[in-house]
Amino acid sequence: MFRETLIGAWSLLVGMKVTLSHVLRAPVTSQYPRERIEMSKAYRNVIRLIEIDEIGSHDCIDCQACVRVCPSDCIKVEGERPDGMRKKRATLFEVEFALCSECGLCLDVCPTDTLGYSREYDQAGFRRDDFLYDLLDEWRDKEADVRTRLREDEAKKAAAKAAAASKAAAAKKAKEEATAAAGDTGDVAVEGEV
Repeated sequence: MFRETLIGAWSLLVGMKVTLSHVLRAPVTSQYPRERIEMSKAYRNVIRLIEIDEIGSHDCIDCQACVRVCPSDCIKVEGERPDGMRKKRATLFEVEFALCSECGLCLDVCPTDTLGYSREYDQAGFRRDDFLYDLLDEWRDKEADVRTRLREDEAKKAAAKAAAASKAAAAKKAKEEATAAAGDTGDVAVEGEV
């Protein structure tokens, strides 16, 4: 009995030593939600739309590539071709994150590279609808300005293309006239020799 008491006391002292050594160390865990941790750049979570610098907004063109490749069938995209623009713009980009497996296939097939991973880590909900997001919600306020700027850019490109085409046509016509004029003078010289 005395031996068992001694073994128990020794075990208690060893445990207290381990506890005291950890009390003096810095905490390993964060005090969430009071303390927000910064995620590494390699961290990836659900998808989001990325801002393209040249546009100042996303560049989803409603190509449906992400919808077709999604194995979870959790993406729904709708779009329209705004007046005065060649490219379509997405009007709805709905993702049901309760079904999303975060495989990244949609990012791989996106032709405009406008999809990326978000760095959010505290998504929680009580109902399935809590995980149904329209990724365009954060872009809706700026969409009218972006469409105006894109129309202006397309008009400038079309004018530059038309100017280049007319310049090329004028150069071609001048070359043809020069060739015809050179051919006429050559024929006269040949006729004079005969």
